[in-house]
Amino acid sequence: MNLYNEYIKEIKDRKSIGLNPKPIDNGKLLSEIIKKIKDFNHPDRKNCVRYFIFNVTPGTTSAANLKAKFLKEIILNDFSIEEISPSFAFELLSHMKGGSSVEVLIDLALGADDSIAKKAASVLKSQVFLYEADM
Repeated sequence: MNLYNEYIKEIKDRKSIGLNPKPIDNGKLLSEIIKKIKDFNHPDRKNCVRYFIFNVTPGTTSAANLKAKFLKEIILNDFSIEEISPSFAFELLSHMKGGSSVEVLIDLALGADDSIAKKAASVLKSQVFLYEADM
């Protein structure tokens, strides 16, 4: 059984006893979810987008690192999906409050596109957990 199917089973088991899904902190699981998001015809795609947006822990977990990098792809228009616009991707980065988002925001703030750089700098000012990304 793959990690995604195990996660879905866990969600169902937790729901049966009145609990919400556990947050995603495993990068391998999030990698499977992102693959399904990128497959526009995947039957689980809609749920995967929702899990990506709402269930990934902020901070410095392997999942948070992948989330920040995928959001950067969206902001730079390297990948485009209807559910997450570049503007919404910046909002999602802002909710991460630092950690993995800081490195991505610094890269964007120092990038060649002035519009993206200004948005990244604005979000970067609100981040409170810098860790080592600011070095």
